[in-house]
Amino acid sequence: MEFNDAAQPMIKLLFLLKAALEVGRERLEDCIDTFTSKAEEYKSTGSEKVNQSRDIVQEFAYEFTQQVWQRSEVLEAQVRERIRRQVADFSLGALGDSTEINELRAEIATLRAEIAEMKSMRTPV
Repeated sequence: MEFNDAAQPMIKLLFLLKAALEVGRERLEDCIDTFTSKAEEYKSTGSEKVNQSRDIVQEFAYEFTQQVWQRSEVLEAQVRERIRRQVADFSLGALGDSTEINELRAEIATLRAEIAEMKSMRTPV
């Protein structure tokens, strides 16, 4: 039994060493799993942040293009209105000019008629 009595502490020590290795290995695996999950979490968080940043940039670009588009439509409408007013002013001016010309023609015709009437009155005298 002396062998058993002497071997028991050594066997116990072997079991303790084996248990320590297993526990150490489990703890190492847990640490690796935790690290891996945190890395994946960080990666997914990083991907989410990249996606969020991309979404923010896309939203900004969309709003910017919408504002540019609306501003261009406003500017186009203003230019069209200015051109329309200028054409209307020109047309009214031309119409006024033609009306004045017609009035002058009518006055000239009236004066010619009066001159012709005066000439005809002078002849019998």
